[in-house]
Amino acid sequence: MGTATMGPLKKRHRVLLLESDPDARNTILAMLKKSGYAVVDAASSDQAMVLIGTHGSPAAISAIPCDIRAPKLKGIEAATYFHVRYPHIPVIVTAAYQDIEWAITLMKHGATDYLVKPVSRNDLVMVLKNAVDRFVMVNREQL
Repeated sequence: MGTATMGPLKKRHRVLLLESDPDARNTILAMLKKSGYAVVDAASSDQAMVLIGTHGSPAAISAIPCDIRAPKLKGIEAATYFHVRYPHIPVIVTAAYQDIEWAITLMKHGATDYLVKPVSRNDLVMVLKNAVDRFVMVNREQL
């Protein structure tokens, strides 16, 4: 978990990063930590499923950036799994290519956003901030 803080984040939000490529995972992990997020990272969907359960309640995770090619559950399956099990946690899918039809399909299956790699820090932080803001709003309404 990161120790950096970010001014606009009143509470440090925990992100579950699911990325199969070690280089991409390290790059995204560094971007997220530098932006003030606490990050738990996984190389596979199996590992992500275990990690989401080990952090107390699923509400401890504010967003899930997810590699479209994650081992075991890929793209649609991962977005669907996390959306069905944890509907309040936004899933942001990352892919190495841009495909509008694929992005629409992912959104229909629960992804909240779709980013093309290499992901710029500005795009990632903007999308993640919006996702976390929605997460906070939904959780506030449920209280």
